[in-house]
Amino acid sequence: MSVILIGGSPGTGKTKVASILGAKLSVEVISLTVLAEKAGCISMKDKVRDTGIINEDCLVDAIVKEVEEKRTRVVVEGHYIDLVPGGSVEIVFILRTHPAVLRERLAKRGYTESKVNENVEAEVIGVCQMDALDSFGEAKVLEIDTSHRKPSDSVDTMIELMKNPAQGNRIDWMHQLEQEGRLEDFLRD
Repeated sequence: MSVILIGGSPGTGKTKVASILGAKLSVEVISLTVLAEKAGCISMKDKVRDTGIINEDCLVDAIVKEVEEKRTRVVVEGHYIDLVPGGSVEIVFILRTHPAVLRERLAKRGYTESKVNENVEAEVIGVCQMDALDSFGEAKVLEIDTSHRKPSDSVDTMIELMKNPAQGNRIDWMHQLEQEGRLEDFLRD
């Protein structure tokens, strides 16, 4: 049994990419958002941030149960991939999107300005990247820039990286935006 994880900020393409990758590999895809709802792991609603609060212990239990039942290779996608127990993780893909592109995508989804800003800032800082690196280590975590790629192209890159993970690289929006003199456009006070 092994798990391929796909994480990233909202709007980076996790769900579409996971679906395509699962189909290409002929494996099941588990959405952590769907699993959290199905298992009753959303403990309350944060009205200010317009999001559900996850009971992490509940979700970890649900993940372990779901993955153990499969007993095969699976793709797991979502915002909480760092909760997946590391022993079964084969590789981790963090989808990254340029903050300007991400801002547009989230606005089109109807996110509030504060929710757009919160998620764009998290992408600039690399919160999902750091969580994955802390949980799974440098060797297992690879990043894909989805800013201007079709989901199928991102999947093709993932399949190539699964064959040769040494070709992966780190994405540092903060450094890039700082060099461009645009960092303050994406970080709140």
